[in-house]
Amino acid sequence: MTTTAGPVADLERALHATATIIDGVPDDRRAAQSPCAGWTVTDVVEHVLTGNLVVARALGPDLADAPEVAESLAPRFRSSSEALVAALSLPDALSGTVTVPFGTVPVPVAVGLRTVEALVHGWDVAVGSGQDTGALPEDLAVAGIAFTESMFTTTDRARLPFAPAVAVDPAAPAIERLAGLLGRTDPRG
Repeated sequence: MTTTAGPVADLERALHATATIIDGVPDDRRAAQSPCAGWTVTDVVEHVLTGNLVVARALGPDLADAPEVAESLAPRFRSSSEALVAALSLPDALSGTVTVPFGTVPVPVAVGLRTVEALVHGWDVAVGSGQDTGALPEDLAVAGIAFTESMFTTTDRARLPFAPAVAVDPAAPAIERLAGLLGRTDPRG
């Protein structure tokens, strides 16, 4: 399913970019440490696909789960992404609310959170598996920075599941700045 414009289309682009990175994870890097403290590359992917399914189920409870096949990390991620986009495309889906780890929010806020989640965890997977982070859309990362900063002004950061921000060169690509805003340090230097 492909949407044409708006926040769901942005989420779909972020999920697609992250899926492309997951496609490129070599089998011998799946257990590698990611920049997300204490999580392997596989742990990060599992976290994002689980979050996709949680939100999808909240909006469309009859949606199927991603298949439980350990070897199919990328197809499972794509399946969870498709389920989420399908749920968000249901009539009136964007007018409701959904519960996320720090409370109940309007669905458009949840879409913004899922977009940032896809981007930053896509970065985690790319870095942890030794891939280039350039597949992650710069414009979405710029929007993700603005969205995240707005979340920090309206929600107590201690309630949000993010590490403290780390300093990143202001001239760095937007995805690097977004990752730093959410507490990530690139171990590659």
